[in-house]
Amino acid sequence: MKKYILTILSAFTIGIGFAQPRRPFDEQLQHAFLKKDHTDLVATLADNFAVAGHTGTGAQFRLQQIIKNYPAEAIAVISNKKTDKGQLYAVEITEKGGKKTKTDVLLNSEGKLVHITLFDQLYGMKRATNPRLRAVIPFENKNGSIYLQVKINDFRRPLNLLFDTGADGMAVSQQLADELGLKVTRENNASMVGGNAKIKVSDQNTIQLDTLHLSGQGIAIFPEMGREGDGLIGNSLIRQYITHIDYDKNVISLYDFGDFDYKEKGTTVPVSMPSGVMIVPGQLDIVAGKSHPGQFVFDTGASYDLICFRPFVRKNKLLVSGFKPEAQASTVSMGISSPTFIGRSHQFAISPLPAMSGLPITLMGGSSQNENWNPGADGSIGVRLISRYNMTINLAANEIHFSPNKLHGFPQDFILKTYQFGWDNQGKLKMLGTLGGGASSELKPGAHIVAIGSYSVDQLQKKPALIAEIQGKESAIHVQLEDKSIISI
Repeated sequence: MKKYILTILSAFTIGIGFAQPRRPFDEQLQHAFLKKDHTDLVATLADNFAVAGHTGTGAQFRLQQIIKNYPAEAIAVISNKKTDKGQLYAVEITEKGGKKTKTDVLLNSEGKLVHITLFDQLYGMKRATNPRLRAVIPFENKNGSIYLQVKINDFRRPLNLLFDTGADGMAVSQQLADELGLKVTRENNASMVGGNAKIKVSDQNTIQLDTLHLSGQGIAIFPEMGREGDGLIGNSLIRQYITHIDYDKNVISLYDFGDFDYKEKGTTVPVSMPSGVMIVPGQLDIVAGKSHPGQFVFDTGASYDLICFRPFVRKNKLLVSGFKPEAQASTVSMGISSPTFIGRSHQFAISPLPAMSGLPITLMGGSSQNENWNPGADGSIGVRLISRYNMTINLAANEIHFSPNKLHGFPQDFILKTYQFGWDNQGKLKMLGTLGGGASSELKPGAHIVAIGSYSVDQLQKKPALIAEIQGKESAIHVQLEDKSIISI
């Protein structure tokens, strides 16, 4: 006999005067397939309902396409069992013509739909009964930015691509696309920091990362990239594999989707993906006592700690909330420029991780190009924050598991004059880059620092208050490099 979860509505139906039982999910799903309309299913979806990692409007769009086009005629429940995620049902779907397909359906504790394994498979996400390690890929760590060696199609030279979770897929410049011989198959609209642009796309490409081969890959073609390296590889990996990033060892490990035990102690954070990039919840305190919750892009392709986009800044009046900018600059993304103000927040947390005190933050000012921009998120978390954790990205479960790594205990990045400094995962202090103009050409990005003023790097690391002391000096500051040379800034 079938076992169903019957959820009794808590409110009386208008005009009837008594509670109406909700129909079992299999009947609702079968009815939707027969009508070729997903509308009646919307009320049965859990807040974290996902199709192949996509949530919100992205999941509902894919649900609509499946209900409209998949030739299902009947749905039958075979069995069910309780799990720590909810009630898991084994279901048999009968198609027109008699073909039967078995799949799993997960309902949460409220009896609402979380995912259907078959629907995930239709969009390229497969769950294995026994998840296996598929590849261990070394990467180059450039101040937290992850660079992977990638081969595309039959092109002999390996490319150095930035692993960028702030991008939906792969991307190269028009110049490199011509060199690779990529064929344009369509055009698409792309969103980047500050605005939108139209791009070309080449489909059905094959890529190789170390021992891993992926076929059928789309590659976006931008007029120019304006980045270090040959381009970027976005969420192609995380949509197909559980992706573990180990900054201490500088390797990425890829596993099949399925039941997975996180190997490191840490904290699991929920993830949504309404439009192709991961969004995580965050809590920003610009000054003590003023908290601003928001939804932030999880962006390994961004070289900063945290940027708040213009709509969020304007809505919460962050620039006039007691924030004290230490520098002014601009951010340029694919030719779109926006003014920015860099300073220090009281604290910021990726919820529910513990808050980080004194986190550097960039607030986006207004410009003619971004005032009407709708980014779909409140800001972006970059690698200078992200690289303080080892993490496992599990889109099948819509979560990221964070574990503090070696860098986590080091002081936050800081600004001296127009220079930004910070530690790497090997415990070395580096000059990360310059803000605005007027910087000396002698002090290069990536330079290893051994002392600032009269303090050694070890002293600065053990007593961060010394950094604030140096920042308060108006006179020239002497920076000593590894080669014993001294540069005044």
